Amino acid sequence: MEFDSDAALRGWLRHEVRAAAERDLVALDPALVDVAVSAHAKRRAGACRHVPLPDGAVGTRPDWDAVDDRHREATLVLARRAADAFDEATLHDVVRHELLHAEQVQAYGVTDHGPAFRERAAALEVPLTCPPFADPAYRLYCARCGDVVGRRYRRCPTVETPENYRTGCCSAALTVEECAPE
Repeated sequence: MEFDSDAALRGWLRHEVRAAAERDLVALDPALVDVAVSAHAKRRAGACRHVPLPDGAVGTRPDWDAVDDRHREATLVLARRAADAFDEATLHDVVRHELLHAEQVQAYGVTDHGPAFRERAAALEVPLTCPPFADPAYRLYCARCGDVVGRRYRRCPTVETPENYRTGCCSAALTVEECAPE
């Protein structure tokens, strides 16, 4: 999809929030959902910002009459780079994923990627991950099968001492490739 401005992207995102609520795809009040575009996000395509309810737990509905409404408010954030890189279907998947977080925030005051989230995502066929849209500084490979098993965007213990780690696919050694900068 192409958006000629951040304002156009925010407008599309607002429309998606309202449409999802109207079609009962998610149980949320769109009036409590704000939208934003991040020009800085490089690795995460979307986010659901919120003020977590202290002692809140997914699955336990608080007494909302006794709790400040700011714990039910959420801001869905899309990375501008992701919006520019993804096709329409992938971008919709990112939005639907973040809407599930907003749904949890409005129900419980908190959200996570725990069993309830994964179950709800599976029921609605919402992916838990999205493809990368930024080039990593390092790629991690399985020495046995050659599959890419990770990406890193800066130096970290895995990159500096790969011999201390094994892959999840084959329990084999890791190899690290330094990617050329653009």
